[in-house]
Amino acid sequence: MRRELALLGTLALLPAMIGPLEAEARSLVAPLCGGGMLVIPAGPMEGPPGPPQGPCCAKGCHAGSIRKRLDRSQ
Repeated sequence: MRRELALLGTLALLPAMIGPLEAEARSLVAPLCGGGMLVIPAGPMEGPPGPPQGPCCAKGCHAGSIRKRLDRSQ
Protein backbone atom coordinates (compact mmCIF):
# COMPACT_ATOMS: atom_id res chain seq x y z
CA MET A 1 0.00 0.00 0.00
CA ARG A 2 2.80 2.44 0.84
CA ARG A 3 4.57 1.73 -2.42
CA GLU A 4 1.44 2.59 -4.40
CA LEU A 5 1.00 5.83 -2.44
CA ALA A 6 4.62 6.80 -3.06
CA LEU A 7 4.16 6.15 -6.79
CA LEU A 8 0.93 8.16 -6.82
CA GLY A 9 2.65 11.04 -5.01
CA THR A 10 5.55 11.01 -7.46
CA LEU A 11 3.18 10.99 -10.43
CA ALA A 12 1.19 13.86 -8.92
CA LEU A 13 4.36 15.96 -8.58
CA LEU A 14 5.61 15.17 -12.10
CA PRO A 15 4.05 18.29 -13.72
CA ALA A 16 5.68 20.48 -11.08
CA MET A 17 9.05 18.82 -11.70
CA ILE A 18 9.09 19.38 -15.46
CA GLY A 19 7.64 22.91 -15.34
CA PRO A 20 5.18 24.62 -17.64
CA LEU A 21 5.23 23.97 -21.35
CA GLU A 22 6.41 26.76 -23.60
CA ALA A 23 3.54 28.72 -25.12
CA GLU A 24 3.44 32.06 -26.88
CA ALA A 25 0.67 34.31 -25.62
CA ARG A 26 -0.46 36.87 -28.16
CA SER A 27 -3.64 38.23 -26.59
CA LEU A 28 -6.33 37.54 -24.04
CA VAL A 29 -9.92 37.58 -25.29
CA ALA A 30 -12.70 38.19 -22.77
CA PRO A 31 -16.40 38.06 -23.69
CA LEU A 32 -18.50 41.02 -22.49
CA CYS A 33 -21.93 40.69 -20.85
CA GLY A 34 -23.67 42.87 -23.43
CA GLY A 35 -22.10 40.98 -26.32
CA GLY A 36 -18.84 41.56 -28.08
CA MET A 37 -15.30 40.81 -27.07
CA LEU A 38 -12.54 42.65 -25.23
CA VAL A 39 -9.05 41.92 -26.58
CA ILE A 40 -6.14 42.53 -24.21
CA PRO A 41 -2.71 42.31 -25.86
CA ALA A 42 -0.33 40.04 -23.94
CA GLY A 43 2.83 40.39 -25.99
CA PRO A 44 6.18 41.48 -24.61
CA MET A 45 6.36 45.17 -23.74
CA GLU A 46 9.33 47.31 -24.73
CA GLY A 47 9.11 49.40 -21.57
CA PRO A 48 6.64 51.27 -19.39
CA PRO A 49 4.02 53.40 -21.17
CA GLY A 50 4.59 57.11 -21.51
CA PRO A 51 7.53 59.25 -22.55
CA PRO A 52 11.03 57.94 -21.81
CA GLN A 53 12.57 59.42 -18.68
CA GLY A 54 16.05 59.64 -17.31
CA PRO A 55 17.24 58.22 -13.98
CA CYS A 56 15.54 61.06 -12.07
CA CYS A 57 12.16 59.29 -12.16
CA ALA A 58 13.16 57.25 -9.10
CA LYS A 59 12.85 60.18 -6.67
CA GLY A 60 9.58 61.02 -4.99
CA CYS A 61 7.06 63.52 -6.33
CA HIS A 62 7.21 65.70 -3.24
CA ALA A 63 10.75 66.94 -2.93
CA GLY A 64 11.65 68.82 0.25
CA SER A 65 11.00 72.36 -1.05
CA ILE A 66 7.42 71.78 -2.18
CA ARG A 67 5.85 71.02 1.20
CA LYS A 68 4.25 73.70 3.31
CA ARG A 69 6.34 74.68 6.30
CA LEU A 70 4.85 75.56 9.64
CA ASP A 71 5.61 79.06 10.90
CA ARG A 72 7.30 78.29 14.23
CA SER A 73 8.53 81.81 14.89
CA GLN A 74 5.46 82.66 16.98
